[in-house]
Amino acid sequence: MNKAVQTIKLLALEAIASANSGHGGIALGAANTIYALFHDHLNFDIKNNDYFNRDRFILSSGHGSALLYATMCVFGFNGINVDDLKSFRKFDSKTPGHPESLITLGIEFSTGPLGQGTSSSVGFAICEQHLANLISPKVINHYTYVMMGDGDLEEGVTQEAIIIAGKLKLNKLIWLYDSNDVQLDGNVQDSTNWDVKQIFQASGWNYIFVKEPKVEEISKAIAKAKLSSDKPTLIEIKTIIGEGVDEIEGTNKAHGFTPNFEKVDQLKKKWNYSYDNFVIPNDVKEDCEILQKRCKKNIDEFNLELEKLKSNDKEKYDLLEKILNDKFYINYNELEKITTPEKYSSREFVGLVFKNIWDKNTNFLTVNPDISSSTKIACSNAKQNIQVGVREFVAAAIVNGIVAHKGSRAVFSSFLSFVDYCKASLRIAGLSSLPALGVFTHDSILVGEDGPSHQPIEQIPSLRLIPNYFVFRPCNIKEAIAAFKWYFENSKPVAIIGSRSGFKQIYNNDISIDEINKGAYVLINEKDYDLIIISTGSEIALSYDVINLLKEKKIKCRLISCVCLELFRKQTEEYKNNLLGNKNKPIVSIELSMPYMWYELADFAIGVETFGVSGKMEDIVKNLKFDPQSVCDKILNFLKKQNK
Repeated sequence: MNKAVQTIKLLALEAIASANSGHGGIALGAANTIYALFHDHLNFDIKNNDYFNRDRFILSSGHGSALLYATMCVFGFNGINVDDLKSFRKFDSKTPGHPESLITLGIEFSTGPLGQGTSSSVGFAICEQHLANLISPKVINHYTYVMMGDGDLEEGVTQEAIIIAGKLKLNKLIWLYDSNDVQLDGNVQDSTNWDVKQIFQASGWNYIFVKEPKVEEISKAIAKAKLSSDKPTLIEIKTIIGEGVDEIEGTNKAHGFTPNFEKVDQLKKKWNYSYDNFVIPNDVKEDCEILQKRCKKNIDEFNLELEKLKSNDKEKYDLLEKILNDKFYINYNELEKITTPEKYSSREFVGLVFKNIWDKNTNFLTVNPDISSSTKIACSNAKQNIQVGVREFVAAAIVNGIVAHKGSRAVFSSFLSFVDYCKASLRIAGLSSLPALGVFTHDSILVGEDGPSHQPIEQIPSLRLIPNYFVFRPCNIKEAIAAFKWYFENSKPVAIIGSRSGFKQIYNNDISIDEINKGAYVLINEKDYDLIIISTGSEIALSYDVINLLKEKKIKCRLISCVCLELFRKQTEEYKNNLLGNKNKPIVSIELSMPYMWYELADFAIGVETFGVSGKMEDIVKNLKFDPQSVCDKILNFLKKQNK
């Protein structure tokens, strides 16, 4: 066995032993694969993790994190040292249980939920291909490598990703399939009967089979994959999970194998390995210096091409500067000059803002799950528009990959009721603070005839429950502009929610875009008001009508537009108290979704607590008592109870 491979295996097992937690099976079975990639092929500047033309490596089988951390440590990555391995899975360490890009330098993508790494890698490869076409394949020319396993392959989102990667001919995408025929509860054949080769070849991939997982054979397979000019490649490597530990080797018991240090010492004796725990032999360090030497050559070539580009094509060089610095051209003063009809749907005015920004930024991509004609997040330039068919889940994952790669921003859109299909990817975006943008329309029971399957009820609050995820529900084009501005100025995931039906546009012309981006502001303010109404989106127009009815009852109102609850929460207590009148007056919320979250601010929350019904919008509104008069009556009854 290669001494460096031995060291990687043992360091991973020592980390697991120290934590008394982890997955030793993959560390024993797949060490040859990761060593072959890092030693012979990967371009990565271990001293500068942000080097733009580096190869991207994603461990989709995120439970194998100890293997990845040990490999990074052996190859000298500045994000991981031996002390970090000793702290594996411990509180506040740089080596968490699954790889997290915000915690560990050198980790490209947070993984753990199987299928997320594979599917998001398609976004990485799309971004590389798009930027290479924009600038030059001589300047931008790196690979996206993924290590994945049977569990990744079985997840439906991976099957979606396979089709899209093949269709787009992403030849710089290479998946290393750790094929060991074993799963947590048994064998792959217990649940799955398929021909992996035929699946990939039928989807437009190259397929390479490695029968004996020797370093040399794996390295040859990767070299062959890199020669592809028009197809992504799957390299299936037959491995033995838990290899070397007789009692678990090749069985499902190996998946969560957690050795103690006594077991590690037994393996060292078996392998004639004489070094203490957490020691990297000097000759292994020297062997692994090849990665940085190779990358230095790559960096020198990249810098040379940059100089050529600067001399020969200043326009493209300036564009590349913007790409490298995550800069976009957006003229907000021009956007504010866009006019809309008095009655307009929010999907339409959000679409207007999107198109204006998209037209001027060639590195702003759209991932379209066959629905842009309805969501209005449509674009005409095929080079910026990735069609993925009716595949919401992979659309969200691809957007995550594009923005995690960096250099481009990306948006996907769908009906709000379908957001549940892609929630796992939205959660990864929040977890990793990825500036992924989703536009979700047809946002309430007002969809009407399509019925309850298309009428979202719980989806808005469910999005608001995702930590570090920002949900905007604009009531006019100025609020839509504010949402896009906040998105482009912050590295956070954002959802913009839009209606299908038109509604009256109401503005406070004294409010600036930046004030709107405090999350909530006063839209209408009657002197000596008796009641505060908080609302969002299309229900602002409803609230406006309700306020006029309440006025007839001598009740004056302040109307607050809470365009983004998450941003409002972040404001000072002084700002929140001033807006809410120090809670000296009753507060009522009005939103066409599950109301319970609004009790954080409101004394009485008016919403929808049942699934909708199929019918004309007007009939549904009356049936669910969400017409202006019914809402007004609910408020009057609430005030009566308050005054008793």
